[in-house]
Amino acid sequence: MEQNYNIGWSETALNELAKFFYPPQIKEKIYLDSLRKLSFMPTLSAKRIPFGEWQNYWARLGLYKVTLIFELDEKHKVVYIDAIKHKRQNKYWIK
Repeated sequence: MEQNYNIGWSETALNELAKFFYPPQIKEKIYLDSLRKLSFMPTLSAKRIPFGEWQNYWARLGLYKVTLIFELDEKHKVVYIDAIKHKRQNKYWIK
């Protein structure tokens, strides 16, 4: 059974993506890839964040080694991306 999730980006996540030192075409690829990959089975390669500010959110590696941090509402089939972190940023929940 195919399940399609609706994807939403918070203003904070979009601002974080805009601040990355990537050309606009790369930022667009990251955005479009997130829509494609998270709309079907968003937790397939994601890990739940176990503690801290983002506890109970999900983290998934995206294109160009950015990490997408998102909430998942299984009941309403909604994925809401709240943050995006670059590979060089400190990710405190990884030990």
